[in-house]
Amino acid sequence: MKPIRKLNIALAMSSFFPAVGGAQVTANNLGRHLIKQGHTVVLFVSPKFWRSLRKQSSEFPFKILPMLPVQQSALPRFGSIYLKFQDVYLGYMQNKYKFDVWQSFGTYPTGVSISHFTHPRGIPHVVRTIGYDIQKDESIGYGYRLKPKLDHLISKWTPRASKSIASTESVIPDLLDAGVLRSQITVVPCGVNYKRFTSDPIDRMSVRKAHGIPHDVFTYITVGRNHPKKGFPILIKALSELKLILPDNPFHCIFVGQDMDQLRPLAEKLGVAKSVTFLDEVGVASEDQAYEMPSSPLIRLYRSADACVYPSLLEGHATINIEAMAAGIPVVSTDAPGVKETIEDGFNGLIATAGDAKSLAKKMADIQMHPQRRTLLIKNGLETIRNKYDWPIVVRMFESLYMDLTAE
Repeated sequence: MKPIRKLNIALAMSSFFPAVGGAQVTANNLGRHLIKQGHTVVLFVSPKFWRSLRKQSSEFPFKILPMLPVQQSALPRFGSIYLKFQDVYLGYMQNKYKFDVWQSFGTYPTGVSISHFTHPRGIPHVVRTIGYDIQKDESIGYGYRLKPKLDHLISKWTPRASKSIASTESVIPDLLDAGVLRSQITVVPCGVNYKRFTSDPIDRMSVRKAHGIPHDVFTYITVGRNHPKKGFPILIKALSELKLILPDNPFHCIFVGQDMDQLRPLAEKLGVAKSVTFLDEVGVASEDQAYEMPSSPLIRLYRSADACVYPSLLEGHATINIEAMAAGIPVVSTDAPGVKETIEDGFNGLIATAGDAKSLAKKMADIQMHPQRRTLLIKNGLETIRNKYDWPIVVRMFESLYMDLTAE
């Protein structure tokens, strides 16, 4: 077998840890796994995040360097002037590190800056979409492209990247709408570290007790920030419907994430407040490596639950669903864009109609009342993670793309 060439790879994004999101987690895992494969990786982030991580930089296996400052606000105001200054800086870094390929996260702002630098110089550039950088939903005011200046920049410079990565098939039409050719688009899903979810046994009852969750009640878990696109109010309504469907079968639901407590008034209004627990975001844990996500405490919460329910209305990639499958619990989710691709209905999870509380409640009742079905969904979910979403598999997809673009 011909040995894999070792590459110098630049990863670039506008934010990084301590901010926590899918893009940050993906960049961190991608960098770590590429280094395990023998490649050299440098991560470029905005100066704010670079400064915040300077004391922890030794905990990351890759070098972290700053981009030019105020990229987010400067691009719409100064356009080509700012980009020319950025080009000078990126040119210096290119000469110093001899990067074979650049990988940006987000079509805007980083994708714009990197395309402006790489395109005229013939340097391979891969841009990975992250959701709000390419998707748009006017009904909830979601997406950069709702702003004409940002949409212009995205539509001008994203097609000039060598390749655009969509995390699910649902994102492809958004990239096409921004002017990217279909031949330039490839689908690479988000990954999950399967071993972290399965390596250590847990005491489910102790985890539940620590959070005041009933030990003898069927318990659902849902995770994410309380944003309109996530559909968490619909889940509260579904819990109310579930009480009507299963009047003699108690249940509980753990809501984990930023601003989840804002759902409490609705839960009280619908009479399900005693059946829910709201927890703040379970982020960084001292027991983990630097910003290893999801954190071990969150993994234990997943594994202490009986099922996951994720009511999202729009995603770039529903990572919550694959995390739940990796944790060995069945998943109820929706047919929303970026969500439905992670679930094969009836095989590794159940799919409800997005935005429909009654549909979601029926699927939840189905999963709660049929233990044999849960067992099958869990088995198939774990198989799905091992065969499709485990990080060693996903990183090989990135690596193969880089190799094709840098082939001599």
